[in-house]
Amino acid sequence: MENYVIQTQGLSKKYGDKLAVNNVDMHVPQGSVYGFVGENGSGKTTIMRLLMGLAIPTSGQYALFGVDSKDRKIQEVRHHISAIVEAPSLVPSLSAYDNLKYACLYYGITNYKEVIPEALKNVGLENTGKKAAKHFSLGMRQRLGIAVLLLNNPTLMLLDEPMNGLDPSGVAELRNLIIDLNKKGISFIVSSHILSELEKIATHYGFISHGKLLKEISATDLALECQKYTDLKYGEPQKLEKELLALGYKNIKAYPNSVRIYDDVKPLELLKALEKKGIEISDVKTSEMNVEDYYLNLIGGEKNV
Repeated sequence: MENYVIQTQGLSKKYGDKLAVNNVDMHVPQGSVYGFVGENGSGKTTIMRLLMGLAIPTSGQYALFGVDSKDRKIQEVRHHISAIVEAPSLVPSLSAYDNLKYACLYYGITNYKEVIPEALKNVGLENTGKKAAKHFSLGMRQRLGIAVLLLNNPTLMLLDEPMNGLDPSGVAELRNLIIDLNKKGISFIVSSHILSELEKIATHYGFISHGKLLKEISATDLALECQKYTDLKYGEPQKLEKELLALGYKNIKAYPNSVRIYDDVKPLELLKALEKKGIEISDVKTSEMNVEDYYLNLIGGEKNV
């Protein structure tokens, strides 16, 4: 049975008449980088606030590391969770070291002379000296924000749109940092609009729209669904499937009115070969999706329900 660092059941949050989070069942596996995908106002930030105890659910429940949110032990569990929701909290006039020293005093961490150098090294900011954070690039400020999170030795991090506004270099630095920290055993929820970058780090995905979680899927399964394929429309799919197998195609799947081929296809040659066997295909479509296409298809499906 898979271990979850976060699990929700029927989680909902209402602000006045607006249902910001609508009956969400969410599962974040231990050791994963969970890519949280949704448009502005979809409910991502609200869910993160609920998980961090910054808001109270209207209904439903959630568990962190198997501990129910209503259990008094939940606050102890939250000590192992760090989050940047909306923006990192930094003192602009202080250096990276002094920002971390200030955070240590706030958290009651007394051995700051030991933990600060390690945290700065982990995020690649060990050589910034006395330079004030206000003079850092946005990417450096994001990494400093993560250094603050590392002071508590977290096993789970929640990052809300951490790539927003970063230049390509900053995005790459942050991406590599998340990958490195994940290898060291930290689980992540990362929301981002830069889906091409999310594809490079996510091991699992949750797709949300208008407060409803539409789909959860592993990156492995998503890659299978997004791989290039050719759809052949034909009224007798079982007959078509048999002929395609005879022609040497192996990775195929029959649907009610079509057959999908995941092997490489040369459409004109295939249509001629099928025509010789008395099979006339009424339509041919080739498709290759990415994460953004997949999400847009989910939204379209949701709208059509």
